[in-house]
Formats: sequence, C-alpha cells, structure tokens
Amino acid sequence: MPHPHLSSAQSSILVVVDIQEPFAKAMADRAALVKNTTTLIHVAKAAGLPTIVTEQNPEKLGPTVPEIKKSLQDVGAYAPLPKMAFSCCAADGFVKRVYDTGRDTLVITGMEGHVCVQQTTLEALNLGYKVHVVQDAVTSRRREDYAAAIEKMRHAGAIITTTEMAAYEWLGTAGTPEFKAAMQWLKW
Repeated sequence: MPHPHLSSAQSSILVVVDIQEPFAKAMADRAALVKNTTTLIHVAKAAGLPTIVTEQNPEKLGPTVPEIKKSLQDVGAYAPLPKMAFSCCAADGFVKRVYDTGRDTLVITGMEGHVCVQQTTLEALNLGYKVHVVQDAVTSRRREDYAAAIEKMRHAGAIITTTEMAAYEWLGTAGTPEFKAAMQWLKW
C-alpha cells in the first residue's frame, strides 16, 4: 500500500486555481507558475488525472492566462468554473465536480497562494479531502504572504509538494506508456 503522503494517479485531481491575466502579471514568480502548471496539466493527462480549472470573477479579472488555457485546451480540460468566492469549495458546482470524480486528493496549483489557494486548501481539508499544494506552482504578489500561506497550509494538514514530486508520484514507474507520454514535459 502506498504511503498516505504520496499523490497517486488513481486518487488525485489536479486543481488549477485562478491563474488569470492581467492579475498574473503582478505575481512574484509568474514564469515559474506558468511553466510548472503547464507541466502538471500535461503530466496529469498522461497519467489519467482529471483537471478542474477555476476563474475568479472572470468578467473583471479576465480568462486563464493564454499559455495555460492552451495547455488545458490541448488536453481537453478547459471548462473553467467561474467563481466569486475566494475558496473554490464555496463556488457553485466545485465540490460536486470533485465528488463526481470519486477521488479523494486535490493537487492544487494557482494564485494567490494566501487567498484563493489557501482558503480552498483549508476548506477541502475540512470536507475530508487530502490536499497536496504544489509550492512551485503557487504564487502570490508578496513573498511574505506566500511563505505564510505555505506554512499555514502545512500546519493545517496539507502536504506541500513540488511539480516534479507530484508528477513522478502520479507516474509511479518508468517504462510505461504514461511515463513515455509525460517525459517530454519532465526533461532536464
């Protein structure tokens, strides 16, 4: 039986939280956020994970950034859930989408780490889900807010992970068709 702190392809869902323009331009690590989230989207597809994407107040903040939107479209996962609440769990239909997958682990990327990502993480934990926060695919405008959010989520019970940790946990083994499909996104 796998360790409970591992994220498996069979039990996980990738959640892409509110990575939108022009808001993303103000983020401390926009380039890393986009690169790592794009990698996770493609590896999730190769490993068989569903992906849920949210957009915070899209009429004011705009759509998902073009690079991530294209990756989501490429894998057939661009069906954004618009929301006004900061927590995805408070958005109409989010918890149902998660529940309908039959999976119990949310792997979260997005922004801002100390607002929507943190509130989603805490509420998902409260609902009984396991949560892995991908720290190199989460950002905030201010590094202090980001650091405090990561610490708070860890103390609340979230597993803090990285893009490569999550990707290789989903793949589990080398030599499979899933591994071969994902390698173009994980090359050194």
